[in-house]
Amino acid sequence: MADEQLRDTRVAILADPRLRDHKVMGGGDVFANRSSWPNFFSRLVARLQWNPGAIDLTQDARDWQALPAERRDRLLKILAGFCVAEEAVAEHLTPYADAARAATLESQETLMAWVFFLQRRDEQRHAVLFDRIAAEVLQLPGDTPAERRDAARAHVAPAFLEVFEQQLPAMATELAAGRAELDEGISLYHMLLEGVIFDAGQHALLEDLADGTLPGVREGIERVERDERWHVGFGLRCLIETKPSDEHLDDLLRRSAAAAEVWGDAVPAATREQSARKVAHRLHVAQLTDAPALA
Repeated sequence: MADEQLRDTRVAILADPRLRDHKVMGGGDVFANRSSWPNFFSRLVARLQWNPGAIDLTQDARDWQALPAERRDRLLKILAGFCVAEEAVAEHLTPYADAARAATLESQETLMAWVFFLQRRDEQRHAVLFDRIAAEVLQLPGDTPAERRDAARAHVAPAFLEVFEQQLPAMATELAAGRAELDEGISLYHMLLEGVIFDAGQHALLEDLADGTLPGVREGIERVERDERWHVGFGLRCLIETKPSDEHLDDLLRRSAAAAEVWGDAVPAATREQSARKVAHRLHVAQLTDAPALA
């Protein structure tokens, strides 16, 4: 818990426009002033590049067949969920960049759209990884990624599909049409989908695979989780820039618990609750709310 609190504090620090000369992860990148934050994220992304095709899933395919049925079913629900969700978030991120260009921002920063492009490249890489897992480890039927995603849907809860295949596309449509504000989109995408749902699923997988089972899958999840850290930090930065109302932030906090529940019993209740509470913690550390920090 202490390590996760420290990580979330660092993520929130990246989002805080008032901090100066803050070095992260032992590197030489410095967040020197508020107008440089897109370049900061660009440099961070450059350090996190990885190739989803280079991860060896040979042992994973053997391990999968030997897993007890109950454990295999639990992992299948989570991995199938990511197979569906990562493609969805990659597909529907483009309108966010367009909305950023039109938004009125605290710092009037003009390069926010470029950071969205960098994030979309991450999401596309994640989608490739989870399609490989679906094909090579889970052995879901289908000759194409689209066919394998169709097969994955059969293992995912309806509430999960509703969020990624209805709510997210609807928000992207509203952003593209100018009928939704950027802070609304960020709250759904970065704070709830990534900051709660993905966070809970990733932690459940990492805990389950801590015994060395499915080593390639675990390596991939660790890399995806590192990418998602900066995505959430970027989302916080965007919320600071767009200055959402107190009512908007209150609504975001209310929705966080429901977001975590879309995993159902595939993710332990304690993990779901912990991921949901992180929303309040992140907003508080970023000084967007007066809510107490995560205990």
